[in-house]
Order: sequence, then structure tokens, then C-alpha cells
Amino acid sequence: MKKWTYILLFISISSTVLAQDNWQLNDCINYALDHNLDIIQSTLEVKNSDINVKEAKWKYAPSFSGNINGNFNAGRSIDPNTNGYINNQFYNNFGNLNMNFTVFQGFKLKNEMQFQKYQQQAAQYNLQNAQEQLVFEIMQAYYDVEYFFELWKIAQDQIELSEKIVDRATIQKEVGLKAEADVAEMNAQLEKERLLSIQAFNNMMEAKANLINKMNFEESMEALHLTFTNTVHKVRDFGSAEDLFSSFQLTSSQIQSQYLILKSSEKQLLATKANYVPQITMNASLNTGYSQTNRDPENNIIPYSDQLSNNLNQTVGFSVFIPIFQQNTVRLNVQRAKLNRLQADNQLQKIRTETKRIVGNDLREWKALKAEITQGEKVKNSTVVAYDVALQKYEEGLIDIINLLTVKQKLGQAELDLLLARLKCQTKERLLMFYQGDKFWL
Repeated sequence: MKKWTYILLFISISSTVLAQDNWQLNDCINYALDHNLDIIQSTLEVKNSDINVKEAKWKYAPSFSGNINGNFNAGRSIDPNTNGYINNQFYNNFGNLNMNFTVFQGFKLKNEMQFQKYQQQAAQYNLQNAQEQLVFEIMQAYYDVEYFFELWKIAQDQIELSEKIVDRATIQKEVGLKAEADVAEMNAQLEKERLLSIQAFNNMMEAKANLINKMNFEESMEALHLTFTNTVHKVRDFGSAEDLFSSFQLTSSQIQSQYLILKSSEKQLLATKANYVPQITMNASLNTGYSQTNRDPENNIIPYSDQLSNNLNQTVGFSVFIPIFQQNTVRLNVQRAKLNRLQADNQLQKIRTETKRIVGNDLREWKALKAEITQGEKVKNSTVVAYDVALQKYEEGLIDIINLLTVKQKLGQAELDLLLARLKCQTKERLLMFYQGDKFWL
């Protein structure tokens, strides 16, 4: 029975559709980083911030504009040459080229560019943070699959033990050594364990579907053949929670992103205050025109190119814009920018405090899980011995079937508790490695 179930499981979760047949944790992580839609969205936001920086830089350059118009006039019109009224039909054409350049604006452009640069760097850290969050989501989903797979194997082992007990008890019943009630109780327990095996298998498939969704895996579920290995990490000294946090806050993408948002809010405040300052602008223009009413002494229309040259004029000037009263808009915008800065600073302190708490909890839980694993191994070994003794006593008639099944269930529970503690410990250990700067998925 167990052999055929293993074969069915292998068929259901393995395939050679992909060139890569066996997928381990890092393979799933790297695939997700390349295909997850949230990561793609964050990447696009980084590109958008790059464009914003370029736009801020180009504001230092002068702006140019041109204008050309042509008009047909009929009836009573103004002669563009004499400014007198005429009744002739004629055509005229005018054009100009304008340049505008901001000379001084209270360093507003400089602060706006610094604001966009900080926003650009924050977007890059946001992308990194999204990638790191996805890594641990994939890791958790991967370990969920492994947990239910190992749970299914434990259920299979329990079924195998129960089948042997039932077979032996059936033979003993036929020769009068066991009661029929004992055999019925054993069969009931066997069927219950088969149900638990089916439930574990279904949960494993559900966990695998969740992993596929997070990866945005483009093939079928059967194409993702997961393999689980018992990773042995070298003994690590993570130090104290304070030291671990002090090291992590220097590299934490979430903390660094919020710090840059705070810096950008300071630049935004300075850029907003610049609206109090007078703005100096330089402007220049070239103008020319053509008109059919522009004629020489012989009453011939002066050629187009000659008119454009003769009518060319140039202007250069400066303008000063002095803000006196603008419905209190500038003052309110400054107050709003100050609040944004305070909110950014408060959010930074909140993130630091929460991160410090999480780091401390993860370190404490890791230590507790290490101790739990050590004790769990002792419990499992003791329970194995207890089961062997109970089985021997049952065959000798010293205990009834209820006591035997109770010891057997304790053995399964001990294996399950040890499995859960090991997987949790692996998760916490990888988190602590990450806090130390070890990006294990690279």
C-alpha cells in the first residue's frame, strides 16, 4: 500500500516539462524574483523615479518656443506696415522665437532635484524591500509544502505500523489468541490514519498551489517538482538582540527607504519655502514678418526673404516676480510640508522600534526552538523505545489494544512536534542570517 502511494505522489508532483527537474528553495525564490508581478510593478516605479530625476535636471535648462502664423485679410483691415486702414485683400505672415530662463528662484530647482534624487533612492530600496519580503513569503510557502509532505510521510509510517499490527492480530484472532474486538479497534485506527494521510496529501497540494501563485509560476502544478534537503548550517553566534539590530538597521531596506523619504521631505520643505522669494527670469525673442502690403517705390511686393531680413528684431530682458499675496497659499503649503516632514520622521522612528522588537523576538524564538528540538529528539527516541516495549507487552497480553494505540499515537505526535520545531527553527535561523547581512538566496 505504502509503495503504491509513494509512486502516485511522485507522478503527481514531478514532471520533465521544464529543463530543471528538481526545484529547491533557492530555485523557487529566484524564479519568483523574476516573475512576480509585485516585483515587476516596483521595478517600473524605480524607472519612473529615474525619469523624475531627469525631469528635475532639465529644469535648469532654458525653455524655447516658436510661433508662426499666416493670415488672409479682405475688406477693411489694418495695414501692418502703416497701421492705417485699407480695403485691399492681402496676405501677411509673422513668426517669433522665444527663450525663457530662470536665473534665481530661491534655490527651488536645486532642492527639487535633491528631492527627486532622494525619492529615486527610496524607490530602489522599496524594490529591494519588496524582493526581500517576497523571499520570505516564498520560503514560508515552501516550508509549508515540506511540512505537509513530511506529515504525509509520518502518516504513511503510521499506516505501515498499523497494517503490520492488524495482520498479526488477524492471524492471532484466527487461532484464538486475540479477541475480535481488538482487531476491529485496530482496523478503525488504521482507517483513521488513512484519512489523516489523505488530508495531509490534500493540504500539501493546497500549499503547493499557494507556492505556485506567489511564484507566478507559468507552467502546470505537475511541472514543479520540489525536492527537500536537510540543510545543515554551521553553528552561528548571532550575539545579543541589541547588536543584531544595530547591524541590521544599517542595511535594512525598509529603514533606509524611510530615512530617504525623511530627507526628501526636508528638501521639499526648502523648495516650498522658496516660493516666498522673488523670482528673476531672463527672456529673449526674435521676431520677423512678411506682408503683401509691404512694397517698394515701384509698387512691387518686396520679396519674402528680404522682408524677413528687414523686419527682424531682437529683444532681451529680465523680469522679477515678487509674491505679495496669493490667498495665503504659500504659507499653507509650507505648513503642509512641515507636517509631511514630521510624519516621515515619526514613521521612521516607528519602523525602527518595530524592527527592533521583531529582531529581538526572532532571536528569542530561535533560541527557544533550538532547545525544543534538543528535547524533542529525546522525546522521540524515548517514545520509540516505549512503543517497542508496549508492542511486546501487547503480544504477551500484558496491556490491551487501547494502551498500545495510545503509545503509537504518542510516537506519531512526537515525530510531528519535532518536524514542526525543525522547520520553524530553519525559518528563524534564515531570518537571523538575513539580519546579519547574509542573503542566502543569492
